[in-house]
Amino acid sequence: MKKTVIPFLFLLLSINANSQTLAAFNDNLHRFWAFEAGIFTQLEYLEIQDFQVGGILIAYIDNDQNLKIYRNGQVESLIQGSPIKYTATDYLLGYSIYEQLNVYDNGKTKVLSTAADGYIVQDSLIAWHDKVKQTMEVYYNGRTIKVLDGLIYNPLKIFKAGDNTIAWVNSSTQSFSVFYHGHTIVLDDYSQEVTFDAGRDIVAFYDTPDQVFNVFLNGEVTEIEPFIPKSFKVGDDMVVYVDNMGKLKYYDRNGVQTITNFEPSFYDVEDMVMVYEEQGFLKTFCNGEVYIIERYIPQPYKLDYNTIAYLDQSRFLKAFQHCSGSTITNERIAEISLIRDLIIFTTGINKVNIYFNGQIYKH
Repeated sequence: MKKTVIPFLFLLLSINANSQTLAAFNDNLHRFWAFEAGIFTQLEYLEIQDFQVGGILIAYIDNDQNLKIYRNGQVESLIQGSPIKYTATDYLLGYSIYEQLNVYDNGKTKVLSTAADGYIVQDSLIAWHDKVKQTMEVYYNGRTIKVLDGLIYNPLKIFKAGDNTIAWVNSSTQSFSVFYHGHTIVLDDYSQEVTFDAGRDIVAFYDTPDQVFNVFLNGEVTEIEPFIPKSFKVGDDMVVYVDNMGKLKYYDRNGVQTITNFEPSFYDVEDMVMVYEEQGFLKTFCNGEVYIIERYIPQPYKLDYNTIAYLDQSRFLKAFQHCSGSTITNERIAEISLIRDLIIFTTGINKVNIYFNGQIYKH
């Protein structure tokens, strides 16, 4: 059964091309480098303390404890001081010193709160608890929206957040709600033992007394199973779950599809990709089809965005992207890292390589 929750539709902002062109790394001399669409740029000569790669920028703390960003070929210093906490996502950078919470959005900085005792940063939003105003507020699409008021506790401990969604249970009323595209939507007026998780455009949940597994997707609630699943995991616009009979299933806007009738020993979901074990094989489900990645479980393997990257039994680097597998290099690799769809690996004597858009770029 489907129930329309909101009477209007939203278009998800597509991730622009820049969101899959950035990477960063330290070389063997501890110099800090940026990679952008095939170009290497040295950002720092001295060893940095930390970095994160977002969709449109690289954020890092330099040797003097300054928070800096690299964007559009330029380095900019945002703030000085310690301790600095920061999170870079596809579209936003949230950062704080002590309880002052700030956002960097589309080239502009803004102070969101001077009394934030906890916050969450996602691709399209930042949520925080203001302990002075006793509110829960969300920064979304350039504006601040009050979600909860009169709070005597920090509700972030009971929130689950996806790229553009936040779900929570109100401890006073027991109502179960989701924040989606700037609006708060009540999914259940009274929940007793609700279990839930959130992803991009999606929230999966069940209330134990009702025994019904529901999914909120793109503004609609759909009852997809009459019984509580054994487990579930949420990604971008989809949920993967093991039903009460042990079948591994996949739900997206096209409905429910059974991947296998046998319960896997494990399955993983990240962004737009998933993997699972079946009879000792590592498999994936892509565009409605099952693919065998390897007839064993490679170690390690990594998931991000549209990419499954791993080292095979010969320590050769392989990748599975957009429903197709390939061998990236026949050199033995010690370790790999994955930033969205960019694969970073080292060959020879500390020679950094980045696999991007079907090519290997050597530093």
